[in-house]
Amino acid sequence: MIQSNSVKTADGTAPQSLEMTGSTPSLTVRHLGLIKAMAIVMAVLIVATLSVIVVTIYSRLTDANVVRSIQQNKLVIPFNSRVTSASYGHKGEMLLVIDDKVGQQLWKVGPAGKIRQKTRIAQTP
Repeated sequence: MIQSNSVKTADGTAPQSLEMTGSTPSLTVRHLGLIKAMAIVMAVLIVATLSVIVVTIYSRLTDANVVRSIQQNKLVIPFNSRVTSASYGHKGEMLLVIDDKVGQQLWKVGPAGKIRQKTRIAQTP
């Protein structure tokens, strides 16, 4: 049995940079800066979207806890007349049908309780 202390040669090669090999970099390596910039922009957009969602949810939860004040309005109708129908419209408006001695009237009342329009319905003989 003979033992040798000689240095053994290996067929491995050391990694070399692209400048030393003279080959062109891959498409991914060439556009690596653009890919990094797009990843940062996407991260910023995700954070902004999540913050908008959180703020919206928080504002809706706190708005639900606010006690709304009760608004009281007084609407004076003519003597010897009565409201026969009432219906709500959009944006808090109300439409009233009022019967009196002469005929009917349509009143459009705003959300603040003020009369915006009166229309008399007259019958021709």
